[in-house]
Amino acid sequence: PTFEALFDTLGDLVTQAREAIAAGDAPGLGRLMNAAQAGLARLGVSSPELDALAQAAVDAGALGAKLSGGGRGGIALALAQPEDSERVRKALVKARAVRVLQTRLEIGD
Repeated sequence: PTFEALFDTLGDLVTQAREAIAAGDAPGLGRLMNAAQAGLARLGVSSPELDALAQAAVDAGALGAKLSGGGRGGIALALAQPEDSERVRKALVKARAVRVLQTRLEIGD
């Protein structure tokens, strides 16, 4: 695909992600994060290290993972259910994450 088509696809994913967040659809958001990571990698803004971290998180049970920031050495975000978060953290450390920060998001009124 052309860069324009990839940008359009990523824009559509952002719109869908907003809808998933508004609906409290964590699994859907995770799938969208994975799709975005694949698109960002095709654009060439990822790196082997970020790809490995995202894959390690997903392999360990994260719902989704993607790079954030400028890429090429920025940060990776992983979305996991609370019961999977420690396993994902350990996988990220094993995959050579420089630092792993965890936070808990709660959906409510």
